[in-house]
Amino acid sequence: MNEVESVIVVGASAAGINCVRQLRNGGFLGDITLIDKDKNGAYERPPLSKQILMNAETTSKDVALIKDDELVAFNINTQFGACVDQVDPVSRKVTLESGEELSADVIVLATGGEARRLPIEGANLSQVLVLRNYEDAHNLRQRIKPNTRVAVIGGGFIGAETTASLSQSGALVHWLDAVELPMAHLLPEALCEKIVENHCGQGVELVTNCRINKFIEQADGRVSILFDDDTAIDVDAVVMGVGMIPGTPYFSDAIKSQILNETTGGIQVDENQATMFPGIYAAGDVAAVTQPDGSTIRHEHWQSAQYQGERTAASILNEALPPEPVDWFWSDQGDLHIEMAGKILPTKEHLVVRDEGDWPVYFSVVDNRVVGAVSVNNPNAVRAAMRMIKNDVHIEPSQLVDIEVPLRKLMRG
Repeated sequence: MNEVESVIVVGASAAGINCVRQLRNGGFLGDITLIDKDKNGAYERPPLSKQILMNAETTSKDVALIKDDELVAFNINTQFGACVDQVDPVSRKVTLESGEELSADVIVLATGGEARRLPIEGANLSQVLVLRNYEDAHNLRQRIKPNTRVAVIGGGFIGAETTASLSQSGALVHWLDAVELPMAHLLPEALCEKIVENHCGQGVELVTNCRINKFIEQADGRVSILFDDDTAIDVDAVVMGVGMIPGTPYFSDAIKSQILNETTGGIQVDENQATMFPGIYAAGDVAAVTQPDGSTIRHEHWQSAQYQGERTAASILNEALPPEPVDWFWSDQGDLHIEMAGKILPTKEHLVVRDEGDWPVYFSVVDNRVVGAVSVNNPNAVRAAMRMIKNDVHIEPSQLVDIEVPLRKLMRG
């Protein structure tokens, strides 16, 4: 490609905003247009299931990813509330639903995804909600009064966070999961059991191994949830927290067959965040990134989105890529702050438990090297683990177990 003079970023996500910021900080003087269908603009998504649900005074401006004055200082042309109808990666043209056509030397797709809805009869009822954007959170918050009955479907982090927030806000929460133990696909089993016990101890009613047959609206506005074992519960609202799907409705079927990864549904990109089409990049939740071993990973967490936005900017500017950080993510669930780093391996032979404080710290160890860690209300332990992972430190598991040995000492090797 010739020198880049204009960039369109579709998606005011963490990836999109960090790309814009890094472009300007890197000296890019060309035109930048930032488009997002959300009229509320650029804001953090993690607070949706936490601060915004629990505090009626919190607005999207309070959790902004970038302030208005910074957008002005960076000379960013913003089109918030503008829906993209089509992206043509060949001509590098973006068509809005209004009919307006925009073109640029580079297009960055940072559109995140849409909340997944289960294909259940009655799932389109107005009382059946999802939690993906500010309007979703605001709508749910407006419905919550003391003793409002809410069913939260999903045993992942979004389901757990929403359950904890609604419970603390005074709702009577039924937490529904299709498996035996929520979050067991993400965290060590013993830790999941303790976290779930904490939530249930605060009034949450857990229903596991359940299969939902249908939702039925009652005359009084409540919803009956019918299970396949012929049992039912009645609630005022239902929240589906069952994950997301990459948001790519703007591609034609012909382009989708070329650009999307079949396994993850994301936009296939290389280590530069570049697609197969020159001048077209993707970053964040929507990007399926090719790994050194040839596999593909699509991350769905904040730190990865920020890093991919930065890496995209470096690629556009033809600069050296920034060093890849150790994977780090968190989940705030009521009074619990959970942090994770690296890869949490579920098999017991790889788990080393350090009984430090009220909550044990779990390390994943392979060949005497820490590859992952998770803690609850103990962020310093995960920070130390990140240093161990980054420095490829050789550690005897017995040292990790010994609480008399400070983790700060171990992270130096």
